[in-house]
Amino acid sequence: MNNQPEQPSPPPQPQKPVHPLEQPPPPSPPPPPEPPPPREVIMPQQVPVLTYVLLTVNILVFLADWLTGRQLTMLGAKDNQAILAGEYWRLITPLFLHGGILHLGFNSYFLYVVGPQVERSFGSARFAAIYFLAGLAGTIASFALTPARSIGASGALFGVIGALIPLLYHNRDVLRNPRRQIGQIVQVIVINLVIGLAPEIDNWSHAGGLLAGVVLAWFAAPRYVIRLEGVNRVRIEDDSSLLTAWLAIGVIGLILIGLAILVIWLKRSGITS
Repeated sequence: MNNQPEQPSPPPQPQKPVHPLEQPPPPSPPPPPEPPPPREVIMPQQVPVLTYVLLTVNILVFLADWLTGRQLTMLGAKDNQAILAGEYWRLITPLFLHGGILHLGFNSYFLYVVGPQVERSFGSARFAAIYFLAGLAGTIASFALTPARSIGASGALFGVIGALIPLLYHNRDVLRNPRRQIGQIVQVIVINLVIGLAPEIDNWSHAGGLLAGVVLAWFAAPRYVIRLEGVNRVRIEDDSSLLTAWLAIGVIGLILIGLAILVIWLKRSGITS
């Protein structure tokens, strides 16, 4: 058997360098994960019936007042001497009277914008309490601090917008951007109080209504909690005690009546003018 020597293997050929433009593309990254479906947030919904009723009543009263030659204004305006003479309805009737079409239009627009938001949050009953008690507080402040006759729902409206501040504060962990919203509300209030420094504007009514609205809402504002309903649905519900809210409203209402009686007594006694 003849042994033949193995043939040496050829030397490896050097690899030709690949031009960068000829290199294969890198593998594509994996697609990003699918984002979770958005959650449906269900807020308390209350049809703002009372807001639209108040708007309608204010317009109808204005038309009736205009058609009767301002007789309703003469009978219902805040008039200190008439109140001291026993016409106590004048502490509440100014809320339904307005001095002209611009006055009515401004207040109606304000109520149309802010009223539904407050009524949906508080419910119609608590909204009514805030509106009328803030209006009463505004008239009492005006009666106590200025002799000028006045009409208008501005005190009630300041109470309504003021009620949003405790609502946002108490629910700052649930609602979005509460600090920014409170800041915007405060700006609106300050601007309107500055405008109220003009002659023939009853700023005492504005201040009294604002204070009453904030105090009322501090005790009567809803406290929201988050309830999960399935995977993609969140319901926000009012977990506050209605009994506590209405007790506070009742106490504040009695305090306002007591203040009105006190101011009337002080004026009749000549202690204050």
